[in-house]
Amino acid sequence: MYPLPDGLFAARNQWYIAAWSEEVTREPMERWILDEPVALYRTESGKPVALEGRCPHRGFPLGRSRVSGDNIQCGYHGITFRPDGSCAAIPSQSAVPAACRVRSYPIVEQWRWLWIWMGDPALADESLIPSEDELGLGDGDHLIVSGGYNLVAGRYMLLHDNLFDLTHVGYLHMPSFGSGGGAQDTVPEVKTGPNWVSSVYAQRNVDIPDFFSRFLHFSGKVDRVQGLKLLLPCLHVGGTQISLPQKTDATPGELLGSLRVYHAVTPATRHSTNYFFAAGQSWSSDRSVSQQLFDYQKNRVIPEDVMASEYIEEMIQKSRSTSEVLVRADAVCVTGRRMFEKMIHGEMTPNPVERPLTALG
Repeated sequence: MYPLPDGLFAARNQWYIAAWSEEVTREPMERWILDEPVALYRTESGKPVALEGRCPHRGFPLGRSRVSGDNIQCGYHGITFRPDGSCAAIPSQSAVPAACRVRSYPIVEQWRWLWIWMGDPALADESLIPSEDELGLGDGDHLIVSGGYNLVAGRYMLLHDNLFDLTHVGYLHMPSFGSGGGAQDTVPEVKTGPNWVSSVYAQRNVDIPDFFSRFLHFSGKVDRVQGLKLLLPCLHVGGTQISLPQKTDATPGELLGSLRVYHAVTPATRHSTNYFFAAGQSWSSDRSVSQQLFDYQKNRVIPEDVMASEYIEEMIQKSRSTSEVLVRADAVCVTGRRMFEKMIHGEMTPNPVERPLTALG
């Protein structure tokens, strides 16, 4: 489905972020992932559990039921399931039919995220989850605040498209942090690897954007380098570095401050998305500064990205049109889409056919 070719939705044999650790408690919760309901809760020892969220009896949501010991009990007729998905009890009878069970999904808690594997459990290799060092979470250079979450009424690839193309910053985010300098109309440098694609936008000797001027207490010309790296299938890591302009010999200027962001995009249904957000900064050791920065982005910036995705989804639904004109700045977007397409096809056929990249004007 657009912006991927017809018939393609999402890869299943991948690790996706299902929730923030703090979200999942002894009280069960429901979250749709890859067009399926998932019930999330913790055992008495605190271990996270992810089960198919539909009771096989009448379809009551297990995520809206109750926890009993380490098990979950359907809130409709009391049928109880163990963490492995097997049925522990049916109140009205002693015999348990073999069909009375739910699927149990591999789930791993790492940093402040819970990662879920919706595909073949035999393929769920935990080493495929990006490490804290790989994500820059263990370097101590940035104070990170986490916990941002939105359920977006738009298909997940619209959020990826938005994060692929940062030339939108000066326009979509004009009311929040894109106004005032920054020279956003730069065609990105695109790099790729086995399971990632990145974009870097370098703007030299430009007026510092108002947003950074307020936080860094600086005005004047700066070099602004920003970008994001997508670690397939769901996590974008990157941010912005603000430095004094480089010297005539191309020696980098003094770093004034660095903003780091984490955007996780997990398909909910075919037309909705779980969107997680975290952010931090390098210019102050005061955690309240990071909290202020996070709150501003959560309440002002992220809603603009959500709005754009939901507007486009609404336009698709009403107009039934997915025609588009690609421009030079779409290089990373086109590359990213092709990588998703290849990843999905890889689960469908043993030797996926690669499509050539569309030529951009």
